[in-house]
Amino acid sequence: MAAGSIPRPGKNYGPCAKACDHIDCKESREMASAECPICGKTIGYEVDFYFDDGNDGKPTHALCLEAKIEKERG
Repeated sequence: MAAGSIPRPGKNYGPCAKACDHIDCKESREMASAECPICGKTIGYEVDFYFDDGNDGKPTHALCLEAKIEKERG
């Protein structure tokens, strides 16, 4: 499983710097503003995350999920 991240608005491959009607930009902004199901903070830009099957496929901070897995492993 590989983590992904969303570039900041205005950067290469990130959403447009200004509000727009592009479908990809809208989806990127929605993902970045989604709450991590583990810590409750927004996913944000340029932060690694996974789409976690254990949380209904929601974007989850990579650090949060990795810490959770390590804790479960003991």
